[in-house]
Amino acid sequence: MTPRDMIAYDIYVESKNTFEDNAELYTTAVFSAKESYLQLTELARQSINNITQINDENRVVCYNGGLETITHNDTDSNGLVSTGDSLRVDYEDCLSSVLDAYVQGSLTINITLASVGDKTIAGTLNLDDLVISDRYDSAATITVDNIIEFTLSETNTTRNYTANTPQTLTFSLLNVPFLQISQLDVVKSQDLRTGRYSITVDAELFEPLTNASFTVDTITPISGFFNEYPNIGEIRMTDKDSNEVFGFTPNNVIDSDNFNLVIDGIEYKQRWNNILEGTLFSLDGKDSFLSEYRVDNFQNLGVIDNFLVFSDIDAPLVRFAMNRPIARILETEIQFRSGSFIQDNVPATISIDGGLVTLTPTRPLLPATNYTISSFSMVDEFGTSAYNFFYEFMTSDAVIPKLTASSRAYRQNDYPILDASESEINQGTQINYLWEEISDVGIVFTDVTAAITSISIPNNVANSVTDDIEIRLTVSNESGRMAQTQITLSHQSTPASYISLDSDVGDYIGQGQMWFMDRAVGFNTDATNTSPNELVLNYDGIDGYWSMHIQSPDDGPLAIGVYEEARRWPFQPPGVAGFDFSGDGRGCNTSSSSFEILEIAYDAQGVLSQLSVDFVQNCESATNAVLRGQVRFNSSLRINPEAQ
Repeated sequence: MTPRDMIAYDIYVESKNTFEDNAELYTTAVFSAKESYLQLTELARQSINNITQINDENRVVCYNGGLETITHNDTDSNGLVSTGDSLRVDYEDCLSSVLDAYVQGSLTINITLASVGDKTIAGTLNLDDLVISDRYDSAATITVDNIIEFTLSETNTTRNYTANTPQTLTFSLLNVPFLQISQLDVVKSQDLRTGRYSITVDAELFEPLTNASFTVDTITPISGFFNEYPNIGEIRMTDKDSNEVFGFTPNNVIDSDNFNLVIDGIEYKQRWNNILEGTLFSLDGKDSFLSEYRVDNFQNLGVIDNFLVFSDIDAPLVRFAMNRPIARILETEIQFRSGSFIQDNVPATISIDGGLVTLTPTRPLLPATNYTISSFSMVDEFGTSAYNFFYEFMTSDAVIPKLTASSRAYRQNDYPILDASESEINQGTQINYLWEEISDVGIVFTDVTAAITSISIPNNVANSVTDDIEIRLTVSNESGRMAQTQITLSHQSTPASYISLDSDVGDYIGQGQMWFMDRAVGFNTDATNTSPNELVLNYDGIDGYWSMHIQSPDDGPLAIGVYEEARRWPFQPPGVAGFDFSGDGRGCNTSSSSFEILEIAYDAQGVLSQLSVDFVQNCESATNAVLRGQVRFNSSLRINPEAQ
């Protein structure tokens, strides 16, 4: 038997791995890439805000205890993020909640536009030195070459992200390219009124695994309510080689946790949670539990944080967002409750604008102070209830207004001088002032932007104007961080009787507030000229009980003049004037004071009939917070000094 001849032949294999077969893979690539772009843009937003908030170390502890460090290259040395600046974000074993992945290396952010007026920040993200690892498989490292251009913008009711690729980006897994993206434009718009997001994507992609090139076109933006899977929209993908097309659409109610792939007229369903982490559909990329779409979903998204920090971040209001328009709020009274010892609770006005609830204090909140807002209930158009739970926050100390006045009273041609020159700036380099009347008397300021200004009322003829005057002071730095305070000026006839107090924060008697009491019948005294070396004047009104005691240093009669270095009456040592101002249940154990008697007189029966005293008092220690006061009792003096 001879050996069998070897037979040579060729084998031809026809690939059955078509574009259609990989529809889910391509869809995953498109949406995962879209989500990643917006996650990176959200990462940039948070880093920029962190710098603008002036965190001294600019270090953030990551979700797993790793470290994120932000370095600001401040090209114009203004302490703010501005056009031409750059930021470097370094990661050390950082599990980022925004990316839902481990991050190593660094991300460089170059700012090409920072406009306070337009509420817009734009720039580029350089990804060359960034390494991302799967949260559940840290060995699976992904790198990206090149840059992303981004823009962040907002209005009072909208927030927008855009990202695009000026050059082709290559994604590599363990240094092996697996996706290339070019001509990518991603836009995510958020409408806080309707509680909806809207997403568009247009791109060209190359997938090396299947050697496929295809385009992505948004026919109708993908849209849904915050924290829910989308319920409308259409995206189409086209194979650039075969011109095969398949469509992508979400579902409305039935199967809303799935999306549809339509291939050759046949519909296939895939689960959203198999391809996305969910930040694509949440408000500002926050971690959230996504739910299926249904018309009666009514969720509280919580307090609306500052989107771009430079844009009116310290406006005197708090906003809550819902993912559906609100029909009504059940509570009729809500307060900003102070957590400080001052207990200065401020009532809030409530306004609804679609899915937004705005709580505005009826008077300015104190800076650098803890406030709480208790829970309240909201109802949507279908009667579904949702709650805003207990919320606590601290007001900014970026700028701290300090408003003093020559008095809190006025009459015709006798108006106070307003002084804000002792206001503080803790962030930024420039402090700005703005005075405005919030009543309707018609006052005129000598300079509405000066630290010190005086007022007049041109139409106040023969004391015809007797209404209270409300004046608000706004101080701000160059980045728009602001704080406010206000003062009420009360009309006084002749003679005038009132007590005006200006208490620094930390003063026990005045509790850090301004007080004004002018109920004339509330004043009483038993001081007479039979004991001219001492006097007491009491005030008993609906706004509290107050008392002032004065004694001369040498037992001689009290007279017009200045008395320095007084000690608490009646425990002052010999040769030292005695003084004590207390009230509303509060008094000093010891005190140091100075006072000036401007006017003093007794009637025919020898009873005190007129008194004008200005004083400064420090409880317990001369270095403690100051209480400044004016006491007028049947005073015929001019209320305010002549404006210079």
